Parts: sequence; C-alpha cells; structure tokens
Amino acid sequence: MKRLVVVAAICLVSGCSQVSALAPVGGDRVTGVRYAANDLLVDAGIEVLTAPVCVQATDKAVSCEGTTRDAQPIRVVSPADDQARMTLTVGDRTLYDGDIQTVLEKAMQP
Repeated sequence: MKRLVVVAAICLVSGCSQVSALAPVGGDRVTGVRYAANDLLVDAGIEVLTAPVCVQATDKAVSCEGTTRDAQPIRVVSPADDQARMTLTVGDRTLYDGDIQTVLEKAMQP
C-alpha cells in the first residue's frame, strides 16, 4: 500500500502525460481511435511527450492531438463519413492511413 501511494505521488508531481492516455476497458469510438493511435506510435518507436487527446465532434468525426519528445505535433483524424478509418501524422509524415479495426486486432495478437 505504501508503495502505491509513493508511485501515485511521483506521477502527480512529475505530471505524467501518459496517465491521460489511460482509458477504461472497452469503450466507444473515441477510445478505439485513441487505442489504435497509441498502438501505432509505440510500434513505430515514436517517443511521446504528450499522448494524443481525442475528442468527438457532433458529426461523429474524431480528432486527436499530442506531441512527440522532439516537439513534433501528433495528429489523428477519423472522419465522420468513414468512421472505420483513421489517419495518423507525426510532423509532416503520415504514419498510418487505414482501417482502425486492423490496428486493434493486430495489437491483440501475442
């Protein structure tokens, strides 16, 4: 118990941006996009300073923004008219443009 309190205190003091990326098990469209984006960033070896924070517009489009350790913007867009797809860019480089479910299923493989 004492160790848990110490770890929690360290995270609070250091401002762990990764904590904001945590989400409950299961979820909605925003959660799926965020999980897929985080999986792709890890697979590509991108050093993240601020994990992408995602929001859903009233038309169901999802957009996320974060930053890398070298201050490049991370952007994720999943349009309302094709909710199964997403585009992930880091700086001016497109890291992924494809199906969200494919990314999530790949991450579940051992």
